[in-house]
Amino acid sequence: MIYRLASFLLLVFLFSSHLSASGQQIKRFDPKSYPAGSFKVSRHDYPLGNYTIRIIQAKRFHEGITPPPSVCRAWLQVREGGRILRQAYFDDIDAVGGEYGIFLPEHQPLTNYFVAVKAGDYDGRLLLVGKDGSLANLPGGGYFLTPNKRYLIGSHFTDSESLVVVDVAQRRVVIDGEKQKLWDVGDWYLDGTGYFYIENEETGQPRQPQQSTVAIYRLDLKHFKVQTEKINAEHLKSLRKINYDPWQNPSDCTSAP
Repeated sequence: MIYRLASFLLLVFLFSSHLSASGQQIKRFDPKSYPAGSFKVSRHDYPLGNYTIRIIQAKRFHEGITPPPSVCRAWLQVREGGRILRQAYFDDIDAVGGEYGIFLPEHQPLTNYFVAVKAGDYDGRLLLVGKDGSLANLPGGGYFLTPNKRYLIGSHFTDSESLVVVDVAQRRVVIDGEKQKLWDVGDWYLDGTGYFYIENEETGQPRQPQQSTVAIYRLDLKHFKVQTEKINAEHLKSLRKINYDPWQNPSDCTSAP
C-alpha cells in the first residue's frame, strides 16, 4: 500500500514538473493576482446544454511589464456545476501587431457547439466545445461555415495565413495548410463549382495591374485537397466574395461577444 502511494506521488510530481518545464502549467484564476490598477479583468458565462463555458481574460493596462502576462492572459473553461472539467489556457498572449485574446462570433453559428477563436502569438486557435462537454483546441482564425454546417473553412492565424479546414462532426482538421504548404490565404470566393481562394497580395505573389488571369486555389471537400487553376481576372470581379471574419468590431482581450 505504501509502495503504491509512493509511486503515485512520484508520478504526480513528474507530471507536474513536466508541465512546468514545458511552459504548459495552468495557473488558476485568482482575482487578487490581477489588481484593478494594473489589469482590466472580464468574465462571462455562456450556457451549452448541461455545461457552462466560462471565459476569463485579464488585460494589462501597460504592456511589456514583467512578470507575465505582459499583455493578456485568458482561460476558456468547460464547467459543470462548480467543477472545471477541461479548459484552454493561454498564459501570455502577444499582440504581434494585430488582434489578441479570445473572441466570440456575434451569433453562435452551430446548435450543438460553442465556437471561439484565440488570436495573437502568430498562432490562432479554433476552440470548439461540444454539447457533450468535449473541448477541441485546433489551428484556426478567420472562418466561414459551409451550408450543411459540416465544415469550418478559413485560415490559421500565423505569419503566413495557412489554409485550415475543420470537420465539425469529427472535431478534427481535415486539410492542414501548414503540412501541405498551402500558405498566403487571401480572399475566398464561391462560384458554380464551389469554394476557392486567391493568394494574399501582401504575403503572396504580387499581381500585376494588367494581369489577365489570376491563380486560384480550389477546394475539393470530397477528397480533402486543393487544386490550382487560373481564371479570367475580370470574371473574378463578378464572383461572390465570402466574408470569413467571424467577429465584428473586436475588443482585444475581453470576454463579451
